[in-house]
Amino acid sequence: MRRILIIHSDQGVQSSLREYLSNEYSFEVESIRHFEEIKSPKELSTFDGILCENKYTDKEGFNVTSGRNLINYSIDHSIKKPIIILGEVEVDYGNYVSLPSRFSLRDVSLQLIKSLGVTEEELRHLKMPDYIQVEISNFYQLSNPCCDIYIKMTKTGEDHYVKRIYADDVLDKDIVRRYEDNNLTHFYVQKEDFEKLMGQILSQSLSKVVKAFKQGSKVLETSSDTYEISQNLLNDMGITPQTVKLAKTSIVAMQKTIAGSKKLMPLLRGLLENETSYAFKRNYLISLFFYQIIPNLGWGRGDQLKQTMDKVCYICFFHDIVLRDEELLKIHDSEDLALADITANQKKLVLEHANMCTTLLQEISGIPSGIDVIVRQHHGALNGIGFPDVYTSNLSPLAICFIVIEKYVVEILKCLENREKLKLNSILLELDDFFHLSSYRKIVFELKSLINPN
Repeated sequence: MRRILIIHSDQGVQSSLREYLSNEYSFEVESIRHFEEIKSPKELSTFDGILCENKYTDKEGFNVTSGRNLINYSIDHSIKKPIIILGEVEVDYGNYVSLPSRFSLRDVSLQLIKSLGVTEEELRHLKMPDYIQVEISNFYQLSNPCCDIYIKMTKTGEDHYVKRIYADDVLDKDIVRRYEDNNLTHFYVQKEDFEKLMGQILSQSLSKVVKAFKQGSKVLETSSDTYEISQNLLNDMGITPQTVKLAKTSIVAMQKTIAGSKKLMPLLRGLLENETSYAFKRNYLISLFFYQIIPNLGWGRGDQLKQTMDKVCYICFFHDIVLRDEELLKIHDSEDLALADITANQKKLVLEHANMCTTLLQEISGIPSGIDVIVRQHHGALNGIGFPDVYTSNLSPLAICFIVIEKYVVEILKCLENREKLKLNSILLELDDFFHLSSYRKIVFELKSLINPN
């Protein structure tokens, strides 16, 4: 924590600066009224930055140039700490800078951040609240957490954070699920523990998905948990080597599970009966149907076919990654959007998400080429914004295939959600009526062939 010294004769100014800097940036702030109260150069050197008024009037009515005196003192004792003088004085050189007498708190804080050389990453950390919320699903694969875990309780209008899980306590998915059963959606950690905990979640999630495949047990469940965690962390932490590695591991897990099954219906039944999220079910099913029909589309063989399937799994993982609410994930066209009870910001997010996901993808190295184009077009709009009135044939063939398969999967999941009997042939007949262009109907024909082979 950075230590700041305020030297100002006006206690009201002292109080305002101290409160703003400590609350806004979590700086440790001390204050004195006059420069002469500094006991020694060693004491002054313990501070990371100093704010000092330019001058004040002493009890005898004389002007004391405390700012100039402080600068001379720091030069004489080789104290190379940033000093900001509050009031006009010609000192803009070295570690010294001045601000106008009529400064704002924001002016002071921005100059202090600049003088201290605070990085954007450090600034984000400084401005974090004392307790950081973490989605509860991130804890599914965590055992023996490296820090204390809290829940938030609100009493008489104030938030209180209660420690419920101690560092190194035994933790597993069943324990986490019990909290979920009580409608808890987030745990909280102290901000100084946040990065360490995220690192532990990343490493343990990677280890568990690898272990599941080696042992051949709980593969689908572990793949689903890893999928959720990796998407959460990409949103919470952004693009880092660690979050990208977990995302790619999740994608590989999805590929292996799909490729390891030769029969469609048992895998379909196993997925639908498993307790996995709507997002995972939908994206897994899209990948599954792609895997089944791609060999019949004339898009190559061997390595070329494998490369296409790799692209599909990446597209499924990233195409809606900025939509974290299930309600938003279920909006697939203009009609769904009109019926949705969502805010203006959520509506804007839905309309622009394909383009936003494309921008995110372009920041990640080492992913299959061309998938950004498919993600941008995955709702049928060439620019990735909004929903088209009609589907056209001027999209990528892979995007057209994605559009048809996603609609098929969405209708399957609607039946299950409404507890209706699943009639795949009926859904396919509806798709026949919905899609009119031959490039789309070709995909419908291949889907029909899966359940009605000649």
